[in-house]
Amino acid sequence: MLWRVKKASDNSIYGPIDSETLKDWANSAQIAPNDLIDESDENWRLAPEIDFLEMLWLVKLPSGEIYGPTTVGALREFINEGLVTEKILATHGKTHQSLPLAALVAAVDFEKKRALRRPPAETNKSTVSIAVEMAKDQHIRQLEEDLKELRREHETLIHKYRQLTMQLQESAKPTVRQPTIRQPTIIRKPENLGS
Repeated sequence: MLWRVKKASDNSIYGPIDSETLKDWANSAQIAPNDLIDESDENWRLAPEIDFLEMLWLVKLPSGEIYGPTTVGALREFINEGLVTEKILATHGKTHQSLPLAALVAAVDFEKKRALRRPPAETNKSTVSIAVEMAKDQHIRQLEEDLKELRREHETLIHKYRQLTMQLQESAKPTVRQPTIRQPTIIRKPENLGS
């Protein structure tokens, strides 16, 4: 199937190109949300309406303008060019779930690597569900680390408690006084008295 792209900015037309090239253009921020796409039959549609392009994400630009829907690849280009930061939230146009761009990009990268090794049954998971899974896994790891730290603190406190208990027991023992040995006082009789 061959496609053409009509740029909204100046109505210039590019193509015909194959589906893979069209997707590459969308992922490299070369297709804007208001550009039109045609299957060579004068049936122009907005780019986000072409499902396989996966133009699903909206972001709020520093200017306050909402941009999208666009692809994760385009958002990655925006980060690389300094147009947005990784902390900005991306919102899925259909599910309305939001997550930081860094998490979204990481989820997509993770999904690409995972797709190479996973069984075909898992191929239908969405990027959002994978991002949520990754966030859960990260949260679980953080909770496990927190638990280890709390256990260390607990052991330290138990040790201190035992030490203080022993000190208290030592200080509460009745003290047995040793009798003081007094030196006997020797009283001497004067020698020249009484004889």
